This record gives sequence, C-alpha cells and structure tokens, in this order.
Amino acid sequence: MEIFKNRYKREAVEVHCPQCKRSQIIYLPDEKMPDCPVCRKKMIIKEVLTEGKY
Repeated sequence: MEIFKNRYKREAVEVHCPQCKRSQIIYLPDEKMPDCPVCRKKMIIKEVLTEGKY
C-alpha cells in the first residue's frame, strides 16, 4: 500500500491567462504556476479538477 500513499497529494488544476484566455492543466504542488507562452503574463487558477478522481 506504500504505492498509493502519496497518490492524492497532488491536485490537477486548470489555469488560464487573464489577457488572452489561453488555458492548460497543471498539477499542484508538483509544478509551479506557469507564465502564458503567448503574452508572458502569469496564469491564474480557473478551476480545481476533481471529477472522477475517487
């Protein structure tokens, strides 16, 4: 059961750019908040994705 111990520590979140509305999915806290590849603004959290996880 050691394999499943750390399974749900990371959360999938959808982030989007406030300027150009480009979105992507990242895993927190494994990844840091990205910059938008188009306009170079810091992306913000749009939604925490938990559907079908448990």
